[in-house]
Amino acid sequence: MINNIVPTPKSVNPLGGKISASLTVNADADFLEYVPTLEYSFKKLFKVELSRGEGGIILKKDDTLPMGSYRYDTTSGITLSASDGEGILYAIATLLLTASVLDGKITVTRAVIDDHPEKEFRALMVDLARAWHPAHTVYQYIDLCFALKIKYLHLHFIDNERYTLPSRAFPLLNDEETYSYEEIAKMCELAKARGIVIIPEFEVPGHAARLTKSYPEIFANELDSEVDTEKTENGVIISDASVVCAGNEKIMDGIKTLIRETCELFPDAPYLHIGGDEANIKVWDSCPTCREYMKKNGISGIYELYSEFVGRTARVVLDLGKTPIVWEGFPKEGVSHIPKETVVIAWETMYHMPYDLIAEGFKVINASWVPLYVVPNPERRFNWGISEILDWNVYNWQHWYEKSAAYKSPINVEPTEEVIGAELCLWECTFEQEISRGINNLAALAERTWTVKRLWSELEFMGRATPAINRIARLIQSV
Repeated sequence: MINNIVPTPKSVNPLGGKISASLTVNADADFLEYVPTLEYSFKKLFKVELSRGEGGIILKKDDTLPMGSYRYDTTSGITLSASDGEGILYAIATLLLTASVLDGKITVTRAVIDDHPEKEFRALMVDLARAWHPAHTVYQYIDLCFALKIKYLHLHFIDNERYTLPSRAFPLLNDEETYSYEEIAKMCELAKARGIVIIPEFEVPGHAARLTKSYPEIFANELDSEVDTEKTENGVIISDASVVCAGNEKIMDGIKTLIRETCELFPDAPYLHIGGDEANIKVWDSCPTCREYMKKNGISGIYELYSEFVGRTARVVLDLGKTPIVWEGFPKEGVSHIPKETVVIAWETMYHMPYDLIAEGFKVINASWVPLYVVPNPERRFNWGISEILDWNVYNWQHWYEKSAAYKSPINVEPTEEVIGAELCLWECTFEQEISRGINNLAALAERTWTVKRLWSELEFMGRATPAINRIARLIQSV
């Protein structure tokens, strides 16, 4: 089992032979909080109960190890060492892929592993708004991220179809497909116990029909001419109702209230995603309130207003002590309005090129549509998988759409710390539609972001990954 670890560790020293240990765990004080995660995982995988005591698994604090790294040492026992919780949870995830339980004992191959990630931002995004996901499926995704050492779980809670976060300030947003406060609290509890950082997503100025239709007096544009539903350049049908009014004097108070509610729901989240893409901003030209706001504030037109509005919203997030994230979507016009602390997910290479974002001083996350999107594909048109992800790297953007700058020739940027990582995006699917591809593709993403340099051919990787994926599928099964 020592060769079935995904993502591949940095250093593996096999010592030959196997050892056995008792079904017990003993942890240093700093790591006691992670023992329940280890116990839960062993029970799910092996149908056994771990007890507290000597002679089994040792969780050891070692301040000589860098933060986020770990050591797995099964020379004569099972010792997992790290200097922090992040590292010890990575060590536990490794043990779950290497251990077996035979005759009432934990059995492992003798080896020493030293390991750490290269890219800090390794993420899975799940669309909870277009297709409803019951809460238990979100809990399963938390387990999946833990098992594959994916640090961030980005949850797309809000879109035109649903506002799935509970709101006391704006109760008309709530319906039967809104998560309860108890379900959100459980998401946070499970994520913290597994070292997973949840990134909640709020959505403006586009994808906001639930806001404009539920509270038009605050969020909707008052148009002085008929604006037809329009087919945008990327093929998405968006009506004027999906875009908030950028000039309404009440709107930032409403946005502040909703963002504050979101931050209170996820107190441990360092980031808050504010959307920012695919906004049909042409409606602002037909909105007298937006025209007046532009005139009053010296804004040259709707494209600068787009960037200025994203900047206003980002500052709300910063004022609440969080770091804002946006989708690539705002134009180059007015980019100076956007705080440089804002992190940009570059996904379509149509609105703002990754090399320009880097030159302008933004940190960038790679979510290249090809091969990092999973979308409904009844014709199997968008069926990228492990092969394509292994061929990709974190500095590479590709696209299937002929109007994208990356359509004919992939865009590559020079290796840089400004590209902080990548995320796999599961869009518009139910859990049942996406989970199989999700597990496989996330395993490949984990491999290509834990270590940026490609290590294996597809055949070699599949030989290592298939047993790991099969085990992880058992781990995440709903109880």
